[in-house]
Amino acid sequence: MSIPANTAASALATTWVHFIAAIPDGWARHEGGVVAGITGVAIPTLNGVWPEKIELDPVLVSEFLDQVANSGVPYCLQLRPGAPEQLSTLAADRGMIKEDQIPLMVLEDSGRLQATQKVAGLVIRQLSPEEAVLHATVAAQGFEVPEAPFIQLMTPSLLLRPGVRCYVGEVDGEVVTTGLGATLGPFVGIFNIATPPEHRGQGFGAAVTARAVSDGFADGAQWSYLQSSLAGYNIYTRLGFATVERWDCWVTES
Repeated sequence: MSIPANTAASALATTWVHFIAAIPDGWARHEGGVVAGITGVAIPTLNGVWPEKIELDPVLVSEFLDQVANSGVPYCLQLRPGAPEQLSTLAADRGMIKEDQIPLMVLEDSGRLQATQKVAGLVIRQLSPEEAVLHATVAAQGFEVPEAPFIQLMTPSLLLRPGVRCYVGEVDGEVVTTGLGATLGPFVGIFNIATPPEHRGQGFGAAVTARAVSDGFADGAQWSYLQSSLAGYNIYTRLGFATVERWDCWVTES
């Protein structure tokens, strides 16, 4: 079975709605092949409009962007390849800035997952909801950004959502990597894979990714997806993730 890009895009949209439902002041709308959502966190890619389909109604997208903008937080507009040029023009006219494209990647073959988790000295464990702040702190270190936005988003309520599992990897009791998986029916989405700079290059990020995917498969998922950062792309490729699309990403200035 080969997962179509449409299916992966729909999975991402579904997961955003699932996550935002755990945020007290967040909201999401999902209609017309597009999701609009607000987490309230002041990071553009955590608020905005995400595509489920390629052909989107520019009037609906504009309406969604207005609603997101009225929330007063930085936001994004992501577009799939082949989206109407009118949507890019819409973003540019709003003063949004086009960033690097974001790869949407899919994995179906679990063949490399077990071996990848076996890193000498590394112990991966699932966090309880009460330990959400630990994931937030390590993720912020890994992405080299302030931790406050991660603490705001990664709450016990989010970790209590059905299918959501959060992990840390430890060596001699020191946390060296973290990640999150969300299993919703046939797929498991992977998020926040992060390793602080001093611990990189030892396979820790790949190992925690493999654990999150493996647990999703054990819970009934048949495939996994993620949106890759530039830094993580080669790691995910080696695990067996394949790029199905590259999405344009327009952001407001934060």
